[in-house]
Amino acid sequence: MCGILGIVAKAGEQPQLTENQILEMRDRMLRRGPDQAGLKRQENWILAHRRLAVRELSVAGAQPMATPDGRYEVVYNGELYNDIELRLELESKALVPGGFRGSCDTETVLWAFAAWGPAAFAKFRGMFAIAIYDRLEQCLHLARDPLGIKPLYYHQSSEEIVFASEIPAILAHPRISPEPDLALASSYLTTLRTVLGSRTLFKGVRSLEPGQQLCFDARSGDFQSSRFHRATAASEQWTDMESACAEARAVMEDSVRSHLTSDVPISALLSGGLDSTILCNLAQTELGDLHTWCAGGDDQSDAGEDFNFAREVAQSIGSVHSEVRLGGDRFRRDWAWMVGELGQPLSTPNEVAIHAVCRDLRDKGRVVTISGEGADELFGGYELSMQAVADHMAEHGSSHGGAYHLGASAWIAPATKSKLLNPSIWNQLDGDSFLNEHYARLYARCESEAGEGASELEPHLRFLRHNNLTGLLQRLDSSSMLASVEGRTPFADTRVLQFAESLPMATKFRPEEKDSQGGTATLCAVRGKLVLRRAWRERIATSIETRPKHSFPLPFQSWMDEVTPVLERSGFAREFFDKGLRKELAASPEAYWQCAWPMLNLALWGERWWG
Repeated sequence: MCGILGIVAKAGEQPQLTENQILEMRDRMLRRGPDQAGLKRQENWILAHRRLAVRELSVAGAQPMATPDGRYEVVYNGELYNDIELRLELESKALVPGGFRGSCDTETVLWAFAAWGPAAFAKFRGMFAIAIYDRLEQCLHLARDPLGIKPLYYHQSSEEIVFASEIPAILAHPRISPEPDLALASSYLTTLRTVLGSRTLFKGVRSLEPGQQLCFDARSGDFQSSRFHRATAASEQWTDMESACAEARAVMEDSVRSHLTSDVPISALLSGGLDSTILCNLAQTELGDLHTWCAGGDDQSDAGEDFNFAREVAQSIGSVHSEVRLGGDRFRRDWAWMVGELGQPLSTPNEVAIHAVCRDLRDKGRVVTISGEGADELFGGYELSMQAVADHMAEHGSSHGGAYHLGASAWIAPATKSKLLNPSIWNQLDGDSFLNEHYARLYARCESEAGEGASELEPHLRFLRHNNLTGLLQRLDSSSMLASVEGRTPFADTRVLQFAESLPMATKFRPEEKDSQGGTATLCAVRGKLVLRRAWRERIATSIETRPKHSFPLPFQSWMDEVTPVLERSGFAREFFDKGLRKELAASPEAYWQCAWPMLNLALWGERWWG
């Protein structure tokens, strides 16, 4: 797990940076890689790396790494979970002259690309952000894993392309100045997403999208991009629940086993919910000495439920369990600090809790943790959202796609922006036209992926996967890496994704039905993630199987009052938000918490970059 950086100029030219400037850019990502650092500068390209050593702890895993002939140079952030399979294939076909030098999966990435070119990206099972420079063809190849677990940002100018694992590293370039993308800032107020599609909160700084590859030809200056991951349609193979459950157990056992490959200690985040309980159950079976962590607020009335359920699970599986409690003072301090370090607003408040628990486990000698992101989005866990879609379609005959999801999940509804933003800003945004178009395009893509024979709910579940999960994975990556911890997600795995997409909706989510008198006929206590609940019914307590969804809840609504002065202190906030609304919100942030959280985050972000 690492931080990568690169600058590639056109052929025959050189990046105009001093070594100190390059090192400053690279070392903005020190927390992503505190163990080793690398830098190589030749001809028209620069590659740099910060390393968090997790596999092959020796210098055999150092980056940048090159093939013996010097043609290919790689910097890579991530983990390959099919590393052994790929190595066997490469060796059986004599595609690694002289054999592998070590056990680091970076070497596998390098030789796979040397053998198969960009087609190698589709063979990789794992989380990754990869940059490979081909010195013979003078082309830079970038790729990001299909689920978007690892981030990769880039900035393109007429002279060069600059890429990095974090935006502040790019903005440390002496000729790249931070400039806000006001359309994304407005979109953030509604979605809490700092990235939508390829756009970020900074003009000119783009994000590589999940499952996307990009090629920059240094000779011509041309860019080409494409998607290397293809969605799976629902299959008639899973006509009965029992066979689906058997496959779910096999797929998840394989995924957890693969995600536990490490040369450093591994731990797990345990909230006491279904997803983390399944993972911890499987991980303890594999390891025998699992260490688990739970986080929450220090007020038992607000956070006690998570702590109690997590303790119950830890006791039942025999893990060594720890708890991290946050009070208002620490929450406010860490929140502002994280925005400053990341250079971006936070997403949900429990990003602070995730960082706190990762810092604690790191302090106690743990470097890697598994986490439960992905189960809800792949297996239909958002019961209220899915039921609301079913009810809306039953009443209106259509869900209205992206527009429905935009309205249903908004923190701040687009319709209220005209009163919230300064009129001059709102007029520039054309009624949030970018946000509306993005949601419409994304939903259309989900409809296409689901296929004609799919359940009417399938495009909506896929929309939640593309939209929600990418944000949750970004949250885990940023908050864990700030503590120099690698977060792994066995549910958010391409083989698990393929299986989940192949399942019919009836094995994942079952909506309530109306009885003959028009009332609700409740089919079961819970209606989501049915195949997971059934598959592990014999191995987990009924109280866990039937527990409603939670996620490290925090009583943040009452913790925001001391942060409100930033609305007047931040020049960006004064320009962006209406003056009267700023004063009203500052007087009572708890009463308007759904507006206060995104507005205060944007104010802190603006203060970080523009004072």
